[in-house]
Amino acid sequence: MKTLKTQFTTLALCCSATFLLAATQANAYDFEVNGTKLTVGGYAKLMMTYDHDGTVTAPYNGDLYSVYSTPIDGTSNAESSDLDMTARESRLFLKSSTETEYGTLTSHIEGDFFADIDADGPTWSNSNGFRIRHAYMKLQNGRSSVLAGQTWSNFMDFAGIMPSMDFSSDPGNPFVRQSQVKYQFDIQSGQYVSVSIENPALGMCTAGPATYVDCGSSNQDRLPDVVVKYFYGNELITFSPRAVLRRFEIDGQSAFGYGLAANASLKIGDEHKAVLGVMYGDGIGRYAGLGFNSGAGISDTGDIETLKYQSVTGGVIFALRPDLQLTVGAGYSEQDEDGYALGVLNPIANKTAFSWHSNVYWDITKDLQYAVGVMAGKVENMVGDEGDMTRFQTYIRYSF
Repeated sequence: MKTLKTQFTTLALCCSATFLLAATQANAYDFEVNGTKLTVGGYAKLMMTYDHDGTVTAPYNGDLYSVYSTPIDGTSNAESSDLDMTARESRLFLKSSTETEYGTLTSHIEGDFFADIDADGPTWSNSNGFRIRHAYMKLQNGRSSVLAGQTWSNFMDFAGIMPSMDFSSDPGNPFVRQSQVKYQFDIQSGQYVSVSIENPALGMCTAGPATYVDCGSSNQDRLPDVVVKYFYGNELITFSPRAVLRRFEIDGQSAFGYGLAANASLKIGDEHKAVLGVMYGDGIGRYAGLGFNSGAGISDTGDIETLKYQSVTGGVIFALRPDLQLTVGAGYSEQDEDGYALGVLNPIANKTAFSWHSNVYWDITKDLQYAVGVMAGKVENMVGDEGDMTRFQTYIRYSF
């Protein structure tokens, strides 16, 4: 029987030997039509994962590992190991830019193949559905801009988080992409304030893989989520505090929820970087990392209750050389036990989640990147049951 080290070595060598092909220099394709500049691009990405001492089947059939979905010991898949290969993260985008009398009007339409198709599977086709990632327009006039469409929530800050090898990351990093209208004012270079109204949603209920909350017999969305953000950045540091205000309507009752977050980064030496992020909320729900935390529910007494949440994330990015990067990071989150005591959360809802990861990124050319890494996660539910697993991952990605 192969040892874990041997299995991981075989995994990395298999992917690199098979797909490390000679690459030509390629860029997104630019052209112009009737005064509008268009850019077409994307990337093709093959990803290989090996789960040890536990594997996930959701979300997206396990191709994405959210720590919140780590199986509890003694449950299905808790002792399983699994090897998987997929190209479904590959994507395409189309961007445009037009000068108008009101300013510069740009748009961005992007999709990938990460949508599940239940009628097809790895038996013969490995097919996956095409889905919208981004679809928005933006008008820039001097220091002001207005964005309308679907893109990353204003509650996120990419400058102050660790990079990840797939869509997932350590618990405690907000991850929301949704329709919104956002106004931004650029105070100066590297400094801005923005406010947005965004699509509201209660979040996961009893069907969720990691959050089991009583959402009542009916819920309604009557007001948009409101997000306010400030960002400052220079050659050495970035800093971004944010706030989100939400309103819940469940079984004829209403409650407000909120979330606060702040991320910062610090450049160390010539190319190294350290990041730190904190988040706290009462009703923050789905903004707290891949949506596996609900914002509010119905208690045993039939009253609406919001759920408290807090987290911290951080890590260091080491530039080993211009084309080689090493990352080491971790994250911890905690959902308040009061929700369980009140009967809003079921016993199997997550109480705490923790993970650490370490990845190596190699830019073979400016368009071809190879990466390999490991991520280990651990969860505890409301009654103290625990689960953990380890995922080894590698990919080859060609951007065009």
